[in-house]
Amino acid sequence: MQARMGSTRLPGKVLLKVKGVPLLQYELSRVRLAKEIDAIVVATTTEKQDDAIEKLCKKIRIDCFRGSNEDVLDRYYQCSLQYPTYRSIVRITGDCPLHDPVVADETIRLFKKSGCDYACNILRETFPDGMDTEVFTQTALAESAARAELRSEREHVTLYIRNQEKFKKENLAAPYAFSHFRFTVDNPEDFEVVKFLIEGSSLDAQYLDYISLLTKYPHIMMQNMHIKRNEGLAKSLCEDRVLRQ
Repeated sequence: MQARMGSTRLPGKVLLKVKGVPLLQYELSRVRLAKEIDAIVVATTTEKQDDAIEKLCKKIRIDCFRGSNEDVLDRYYQCSLQYPTYRSIVRITGDCPLHDPVVADETIRLFKKSGCDYACNILRETFPDGMDTEVFTQTALAESAARAELRSEREHVTLYIRNQEKFKKENLAAPYAFSHFRFTVDNPEDFEVVKFLIEGSSLDAQYLDYISLLTKYPHIMMQNMHIKRNEGLAKSLCEDRVLRQ
């Protein structure tokens, strides 16, 4: 799970608190409910401000790895080298405190069943933003780390894998189109919606429970629906350049 304090749109967002609990801790508690995940590591940066993330991880007994701030792909790869017995990696971002462990399990099972290099639920976006789950082989990650040249590919960990036809890919789809819902935290409006859902739900709530709750309170639901999905990726692609040759 990648996490850092240096967000430009909402600095320190991963440690914002709801009911006295940092969002990152809440998300980790939910991910711990997944049955198909064997180990959890928070991959943060070596920046001084991310000492707070390492401190939280120590407090709640979660492994923490520290690597590059800008080259997130290398951060993941270097982290994977510290755990050589794990041949498959699940990528979840630390700004999705409502991440559904059932969705994570379903994505992992698809990965296992298909024997693919990469399985996710974002090649065709049908789940709410904030449920993004990606699973890939350590071999695919290593090749990406060695070959990815574009800034966007270094910043967005799986973009190289998604762009290369040689990797076998599978996509998990939701039963209906829910991609217009936002359960991630990128902006202050997102935080208010997530805060409402955490305060009104149990720790083991599923994403359909959140949707059901929001439909009863449309004024809350509409607070963040104007925000475009994947703004960070779109910005990276606009500013793209070759970093490695």
